[in-house]
Amino acid sequence: MDIGGWRRAPNGEYVDVDLSGVHARNVNLEGAKLSEALLVNARLSGLITGLVVNNVEVAPLIEAELNRRQPGRGSMAPSDLAGVHHAWELVQQRWQAMCERVGTLPESLLYRRVDDEWSFVETVRHLIMVIDSWIGVTILDRVDRHPYGLAPSFVTDPAALGLDPRAEPSVAEVVAVRTEKLAMVAGLIESLAEPELHRRCGNDGTVLSALQTYFSEEWEHVSYANRDLDVLTGDELR
Repeated sequence: MDIGGWRRAPNGEYVDVDLSGVHARNVNLEGAKLSEALLVNARLSGLITGLVVNNVEVAPLIEAELNRRQPGRGSMAPSDLAGVHHAWELVQQRWQAMCERVGTLPESLLYRRVDDEWSFVETVRHLIMVIDSWIGVTILDRVDRHPYGLAPSFVTDPAALGLDPRAEPSVAEVVAVRTEKLAMVAGLIESLAEPELHRRCGNDGTVLSALQTYFSEEWEHVSYANRDLDVLTGDELR
């Protein structure tokens, strides 16, 4: 069977496929094998683990380089309570810096997307969902999520999670909800003792692993927001 003009060989392989210039989003390439590929000026982003390029596993190299470029990023995977407190301090500092930055920008920019990635408002809405999911539901056993939360596109029924896909909150509204959610995180972290980090919660995880996921989400999405604001403010200046 041919798919989109691709020729499939009898052994199940697709051969002589031209994907030059393609832009694929939310693509599952788990277990994929590309031989004799031309990856010239290609760009990949997403969850990249176990990827081997020319017999070299690249994920550890990527992680090391990102941590070098972004001091503090490596602290988002703490192993003890002191590390948790340090990671939380960095999260708060970065959010405060982000608030100071967007406070100087025209509000219209905060609703604009770059390359169809989330706008600043949408990013904050996603972080609301992240806190509700990893802190509220997973660690604190709460069942409610704020309807302003924004799920990734692979979640096919966000309403089932208590989210409102049709919501169009303002900047002030999402920041206010975000502030409330950060207070919930602060209360949890302030109450934690070292043994509590190893309590089982969620799907075969621990309080510590849930916090690591939360911290990582915070770091990456604030980084994405800053990246896109760099582009938008640069456009405004031209």
